This record gives sequence, structure tokens and C-alpha cells, in this order.
Amino acid sequence: MFTKEGVTLRAAGIIVYMGLLFCLTCTENLQALLNNHILIFKLDREPDFGSFFNFTDYPFKSPAYIQQKLSHALCFFWLAFTYKWVFRKLSTVFIYSVCFAFFTEVAQLFFSRTGSLLDVAYDTVGVIVFITLFVVGRVTNSKKSLNSYT
Repeated sequence: MFTKEGVTLRAAGIIVYMGLLFCLTCTENLQALLNNHILIFKLDREPDFGSFFNFTDYPFKSPAYIQQKLSHALCFFWLAFTYKWVFRKLSTVFIYSVCFAFFTEVAQLFFSRTGSLLDVAYDTVGVIVFITLFVVGRVTNSKKSLNSYT
């Protein structure tokens, strides 16, 4: 089903997308990157690991906050989609996606950004939505196939 060249090309696409996500999550100023195309990395050798477990200091009802967290979910929905190109098992897609979410959030602590376990949860929601839609689509297609034979 998959040719060696096809898998290699898909893997390269995944690596490029993961690099893009890393740049988006670890740049010092996301607005400077998006508006002015300036990528700035500022290494913090003594990050505040305690902030990773902060669940209270967020404007949960703010439209900007909600939009940002929906973007998290969408980015990791797409990551899970790209992982499915190469990995056949959904459990592998889930594990790799969540591990990368965890990695990017911890990495942010070292790049003058706020990494958060809560953001890992938002990223994981995107992965779960992808897996759910994939399974529903597969079940729906198999039912249509069965109905076409009757």
C-alpha cells in the first residue's frame, strides 16, 4: 500500500510540520513572527517549572484566549492527521502526538515562554477529535460498503 518513497516523503512532511510547530511555540514573540516574520529565540537557562502546573491564572472566558486554545487543538489535530500518513495504528498516532505536545510545552519554558500542562490538554483535545472523526468515518464507510452488497 505504501511505497518506501511515499513513506519517506510523508515523514519529511511531518518533520517540516513539527519544525513549524516548534518555531511557533518557542519563538519569544509570536506576534513578531506572524506580523513581521521575525523569528526570535531567547534561551532561559533557569525556567520556572512551577508555572507548568499553574491552572488558575488564565482568562478562560476571553475570546482571544479561546481562539488561541482552539488554535492549539487545530494544530495538533493536523499533526495527528499527518502522523496517520505514516503510522497505521491510532494508538501510535495518539502517543506520538501527545508526546510532541508535552515536548513543545516543556521546551517553551526554556525559550522565555509560558509552557503549560493545561496547553498539553488543549493539544490532546485536537488529537482526540482527529481520532474520533477518523474512527467515525471508517465505521460509516464500512457500513456503506456493507449496505452496497445487500
